[in-house]
Amino acid sequence: MILIMRTKRLISAGALALSLVFAPQMAWAGPDRDTEWVVTGQHVDAPIPIWHADTRSFTMNTINMPVEKTVLWLPKAWAGSGAQDAKYQLEVPEKRPDLAFLGPEHSVLNAAPQNPGPNNTPIWAGLGADSSVEWAAPDEFDGSTYTLDLINVDGPGRMEMFIDHGDSVSRFLSSHDVAYRSVYNPRHTHLFTTFTQPGRYQARFRVNARSIDGKTIYTSPIQSLTWQVGGSNPASGSIKDIHEAFAAAPVERSDGAQARPSLTLAPNAQREHPGDQHLSEITFNSGNPGDQGRLWLTVNGYFLTEEPVVDGRAQVRELLGDDDALIQAVFIPEAGSGAARWASTPQAFSQRDRAEVRVTRSSSVIIEPSNPDPSPVWDPAQISVSRPGVHVSYVRKEGSEDQYTVQVQADDPELRAAYKVEFFESEYDFSPWCAIEGTLGKGGIDVQQQDLGACVGQPMYMKFTVRPHPKSLASMTTKAQEDVELSSSFGLDLKLKMWPGGNTVEPTPTPTTQPLIPTPQPSASASPAPNIPDTSNDHAADELKTNPVELTHGHMDLRLRADSSSPTKYSLVLKDDSLTGEKTSVMRSIDSVTWKVGVNARFTRPQSLTDPSYDVLGAIGESSYVLPETQNPDIVWPGVSTEGIDYSVFPKGIDYEVRVLESPKDSRVAFFQTGTFGGPAQVMIDSANPALSRIHTDSPTHMHANWVFSRPGRYRLQIRALDGDKEIAAPVSWIASIHEAAAKPEPSSPSTAIPSVQPTLAPTPSVSASAVPSVPTPAASSNPVPEAPTATPAPEPSQAPVDSPASSPAAQNPPAPGTSTVASSNAAPSRSASPLGRVSAVERLTGGQVFGSSGSTQSATSADTSPAGEHKEEASTSPSDDAQETPEANPIALAADSPAAPSRSPLSRWWWIPVAAGAIALGAGTAVVIRRMR
Repeated sequence: MILIMRTKRLISAGALALSLVFAPQMAWAGPDRDTEWVVTGQHVDAPIPIWHADTRSFTMNTINMPVEKTVLWLPKAWAGSGAQDAKYQLEVPEKRPDLAFLGPEHSVLNAAPQNPGPNNTPIWAGLGADSSVEWAAPDEFDGSTYTLDLINVDGPGRMEMFIDHGDSVSRFLSSHDVAYRSVYNPRHTHLFTTFTQPGRYQARFRVNARSIDGKTIYTSPIQSLTWQVGGSNPASGSIKDIHEAFAAAPVERSDGAQARPSLTLAPNAQREHPGDQHLSEITFNSGNPGDQGRLWLTVNGYFLTEEPVVDGRAQVRELLGDDDALIQAVFIPEAGSGAARWASTPQAFSQRDRAEVRVTRSSSVIIEPSNPDPSPVWDPAQISVSRPGVHVSYVRKEGSEDQYTVQVQADDPELRAAYKVEFFESEYDFSPWCAIEGTLGKGGIDVQQQDLGACVGQPMYMKFTVRPHPKSLASMTTKAQEDVELSSSFGLDLKLKMWPGGNTVEPTPTPTTQPLIPTPQPSASASPAPNIPDTSNDHAADELKTNPVELTHGHMDLRLRADSSSPTKYSLVLKDDSLTGEKTSVMRSIDSVTWKVGVNARFTRPQSLTDPSYDVLGAIGESSYVLPETQNPDIVWPGVSTEGIDYSVFPKGIDYEVRVLESPKDSRVAFFQTGTFGGPAQVMIDSANPALSRIHTDSPTHMHANWVFSRPGRYRLQIRALDGDKEIAAPVSWIASIHEAAAKPEPSSPSTAIPSVQPTLAPTPSVSASAVPSVPTPAASSNPVPEAPTATPAPEPSQAPVDSPASSPAAQNPPAPGTSTVASSNAAPSRSASPLGRVSAVERLTGGQVFGSSGSTQSATSADTSPAGEHKEEASTSPSDDAQETPEANPIALAADSPAAPSRSPLSRWWWIPVAAGAIALGAGTAVVIRRMR
């Protein structure tokens, strides 16, 4: 019988969960003896859905290896000596009721950070999807929709995954709240993953999609992603099975020595690093200074760490939870040492305990893993939707001209779906001026705040799209309305199109081991070297694209790379992942690139952003244009990278110096990271402050931050790389075109605000718990409209099922004769462009554009971002028309490899009236001339 020395309350505190990556290393021993990669201290996205076209099935990877063969390790890490520089900890601030899901105020969580410390420590984890899924979605899946679903989490505490926007958060996945169990079309996203207790967690995932004819659910096998939270490297131990090791160890001492083992739990007294005051000290003493062996520690029965016992003693310091947890120590003596095995009685302890507790009583058994508050399982065979109505309503806030409360509600509370509301200048526009997105989880309702400042003052074309979970019998439906006046209250209602029939068929093909586009597999050697994205300078020999290109969305990095012909020479290039005119990521010459930014990047500094560090946004109430640090799928997402560079040859580190060569009059450019939960901003570049001109790095770095442009117009920026004052890479420049349609026709003027050599500044943001308010995220890029639209509406789907396969995509409008062929993601958005996004003040800075279930941000590939004329039409089995609103059974964005569409000028949708009148007049005049000639 296990005796618990004392009992305490167990409070359900919040936490968080997400993805992975680390330079893999072989695990030869310990619980991960059979694990091929231990992922830590690096940028990683996991789990990554993979689509296997030959078997029409899904699997999930970490990089290019099945997730079961990897472990994500969250160790301790620090960014400096400041109070908020413990990068593996996250403290719940005061007066933030929206953070109640994380736990009580001032409770401290183990956390994989949204913005990591130096060298991506402790781990920079995120979500992503393989290109095989992104390219298959429009042709294979209903509504181009697939979901990454969390089934449950087995671990010692609670796990949460969310994006911090400063004043608000967007929840993605939760171990205990089943409203947050689906991510729609996951894309490259970084966020917080938190855990209420240290120890070992297994998050079980499944990928789902419905076939384009609605008859089949494509589903992956359940795969487990393991997180090791705290402790030592799980590959460094020597015990694989603690039960076998305990059973084989001697029960009695053989050397005749007297010893009384003990386990001591106490608050940590050391203050060597930030956050040490929150740790608990766990000490084992065998009672004999001559004993050697191994110590195995568990939390609620789950493995925490294995440590060497030297001279009869072992000690660790770990961040225990705010809730009590049962700690057990198991000692396995070294063979022939004369010592005996020992297991402590489990002892309750937490980070709140201030008194030392000593346990000397032994246990004859090792407790099994058991979370006192287990994670519920969510894995429905089908989601029933009996009432198809979904409504979006806008109500303007009292005293405001452009701030609205947005509510999306389903008639059926069981509906789970992603949604997007967009406002266009006309139905022919490609990019919305304003947009908001989210999800409906359990309960079928979501409420958000949105800034419509870029859209008020003129009638707009409003579009409302709802994309249900693949396991429901509802299909993606769109409702649109023209000439919508943004009054004090307005909205749209739609009825979901429903698939006929009852239970669907779930195929169970044996998936291949390779995706449609195979990725390199690791070798069988002791030190595998997989192709890890963005963690090495592996693009040094890539062909450099030099053709002029306008980029309007997608991920890209200003990157330093070694020249392939001479590794000691370096140059600056743009690594472009936007798939603009390309099927894969490419390297571009920086001077060939233009960042094309539209009105959707407009951001107004709210009243609550009072910290002086946010003055780079202008005065409170003023607007600027912001490229947010967390991806907004409708806006370019540029970062900086020195990954793969050998820093040993750069004793002063590597600085990126940014100068403004040309800009509109009285303009300002800045580059900064927001603080956690609204703490002070970390400003690295400010054209108004000559002392802030460099982004400093002292180890391989991948970083995203907010780019601020204070006025519309044309900017020319220059970047070069330095080691102290020594130039590493020559300066190169590029254009940022910021909503130029709104810019005054005054010439750009050179800027001398930033000198060529300035002091360095560390890239890691300082953090405080001060709150920052909610303001909507900007919508997408500028608003091109076809010069001569020939779009025809998609045909009404048939009311009866048709067994024929889906037809080929409808032909897209070809470029007009003489149109420039410069690639532009504004003209031809890639298939991976996502529609979903959230809006709040700092959210617009952190780019909250991805939504998890029930209204939290996460990613979703838009199947409906193009105008009606650009939609794919389906001739296959269609949802019932009984609840149909718009005949768009499977609209998709333009493929990235399609011919680039011409640059469009904003014409009225009544363009044909004067054209027709002119044609009639011309015809009449010609007839008169011919009659007179006769």
